[in-house]
Amino acid sequence: MDHKTRHTRIEPAEVVCVGEALWDLYAPEGIPLEQAKLLRRVPGGGAVNTATALVRLGIRSGLCAALGDDAMGRGLRDEVAAAGIDVGRLSLSAARTGLMLVAIERGEARFAGYRQGESEAQALAAALPERWQTRVVHFTGIAPVRGASGALARAAASARREGCAVSVDVNARPRMWPRAERAASVPGAEAGAAPVSGAGVRGCFRLFGQADLVKCSAGDLDVLGTTARALRERLRPEATLVVTDGARETLLLGPGDERAVAPRPVRPHDPTGAGDAFCAGMLASLVWEERARWGDAALMLRAVARGHDVARAWVRRKRG
Repeated sequence: MDHKTRHTRIEPAEVVCVGEALWDLYAPEGIPLEQAKLLRRVPGGGAVNTATALVRLGIRSGLCAALGDDAMGRGLRDEVAAAGIDVGRLSLSAARTGLMLVAIERGEARFAGYRQGESEAQALAAALPERWQTRVVHFTGIAPVRGASGALARAAASARREGCAVSVDVNARPRMWPRAERAASVPGAEAGAAPVSGAGVRGCFRLFGQADLVKCSAGDLDVLGTTARALRERLRPEATLVVTDGARETLLLGPGDERAVAPRPVRPHDPTGAGDAFCAGMLASLVWEERARWGDAALMLRAVARGHDVARAWVRRKRG
């Protein structure tokens, strides 16, 4: 029994999700944020969404994140633990727990975030464990803050030395990831951006370079200021890059091979977290495979197909 959370720990986790954990605050369906008088809170953030989807797929998952040591943070920790996710690597810190306001109108999501990018990133860096004791470490929802992104790259290298497979969902947040041409400019150049320097962005690329699997969207590539093929050149030779583009084809760039897979069409009810669910589907197909096999094209094609299936089911559900 974990006496802090009053929930039984679920160990060992087969996949540990590292990154953002926050509350999604949903307006009633069809009501714009400007008019909403009631908000329903749902655990969210890239790491939480991926861990939640993995648990639903029967994969034991853990969360490594930093929450505020306040009522919102403790409540989020307890609700995540009650969902069957191991919170033994979760830290309560001085950083405020992030909030994301969400309104769903005709299958489209509108967001308004209340985040402390630099504080969140530094708190996450301080929460990273010395040992992972898992099969896969998945990084998502990170911010390119000087020092913090370097700590994540070192943590990924440590995971590899333990024999863990490493995956990364770039999951670039436009307000927390200034576009590449602004990365070395005056800190906070974008409205609402955390103070970010070129060194922080370079640290994120070092993290990508430790990965066996990197997933990004076409929008992520735009924020990074690069192309799929140029990003693939910066990864490990045996790594695979998966690039999604909404309802359009998903591109796989593996060792010496390039494939395209078209997802089946779907009418989403709530698209929030679709990319996180896609990652969970892929990882559920890969978790029991040896790391050396993650570069196999046939295996990755099956993983992407399952990712599409899981994301399709996720967006059809009503979360808020």
